Amino acid sequence: MKRATAVVDRLLVLLLGIVLLGGGAFALAWHFDVPIAKDTLSRFDRAVFAGLPAQSWWEPALAGTAVAATLAAIALLIGNLSPRHTGTVQISTGEVLAVRVDLGALARGVAADLATFPGVESSRGRAIDDRGTATLAVTVSTSPHIDIDTFTRVVETAAGFVAEALEGAPVAVRVQVHASAHKRGSTGSDSNASTAKTA
Repeated sequence: MKRATAVVDRLLVLLLGIVLLGGGAFALAWHFDVPIAKDTLSRFDRAVFAGLPAQSWWEPALAGTAVAATLAAIALLIGNLSPRHTGTVQISTGEVLAVRVDLGALARGVAADLATFPGVESSRGRAIDDRGTATLAVTVSTSPHIDIDTFTRVVETAAGFVAEALEGAPVAVRVQVHASAHKRGSTGSDSNASTAKTA
């Protein structure tokens, strides 16, 4: 998720939470006969609100609101569902030469290295933009008997290698582990664990 999209999402959730909290507080105040709530409702003129659809501006305002809401919804969907892939990062530059690293290839290399650990069934990696931070996102599926403590140390070693290879570039490493609880002839569910280290 891009940083701007994450900020907009949080603002919308905050505003919705404030509205819901205010509505709930007002409803409770009215239920318990709090004077300010009773006075507010006593000034409510139903006839005025019932006559709003008959006003000349009502239909254009309704249409404009619908169009604006639709465009905002489409923009939010695009922002939240668009691919978060990121490309390369520059680790050094000179007068005639700049060195850039393909983060996608690096993520796949880390995934391939982790795939050799005993108990790992599959591993895949990709480079994404996570709220403005280039991130090597690796997803690992393992057997239920994997030595998770040793595997965690292997992941930390891989993250240290990435940090050294990228010479301090702002790139994070995120490894998500899906440890399967399924056994033949039995039922179960997947348990998830994740570890992250910023390079």
